[in-house]
Amino acid sequence: MLRTITLAFLSLSLVVPLTLTPQEAFGEKVAVIHLFTVIRECSEGKTLLADFQKKMATRQEELAKKNNEIQTLQRQLVEQGAKLNPLAQRMLNNNIETKNTQLKREQEDAQKEFNNMQQGIFNGIVNKLIPVLQKFAAEQKISMILDSSKQNAQFFYVAPEVDITRKVIESFNASLTSTGASAP
Repeated sequence: MLRTITLAFLSLSLVVPLTLTPQEAFGEKVAVIHLFTVIRECSEGKTLLADFQKKMATRQEELAKKNNEIQTLQRQLVEQGAKLNPLAQRMLNNNIETKNTQLKREQEDAQKEFNNMQQGIFNGIVNKLIPVLQKFAAEQKISMILDSSKQNAQFFYVAPEVDITRKVIESFNASLTSTGASAP
């Protein structure tokens, strides 16, 4: 008898979860969003990220020019090294080392600047997005929105009807248009 009850309970426990829709677990509606996609594809994100890319490309060109200067000096040292007197060789070596050090510092500074700019773009958009997400969740009666864009998010499968990324992008763009907010 106990075995029959146990088998019935196990059978029932296997069937019940399958009858729930993927977005309604235990009576709560859950949705998934890919936050980085929202930031990258919303109208404000596109504008800000395009400006960021232009600034980054300009800075990278400047750094590439400085790197080319160093390479030219290094070639000069190799080609003319035997012809140069020891003082001239030392001066050229010191010049190359100084320029290498400066370039390395500028590359590190540029990387920090780019990281700060990206973080600023991200934070600015997220701060505007949170009220839109809260309103969207309230309207759709969603209890929890999970972010699948995090590297440590372990989602093995997300049903398309649970992913609200596109709907949030549309709502966010509409909110920016209706409030007259524009990208800085």
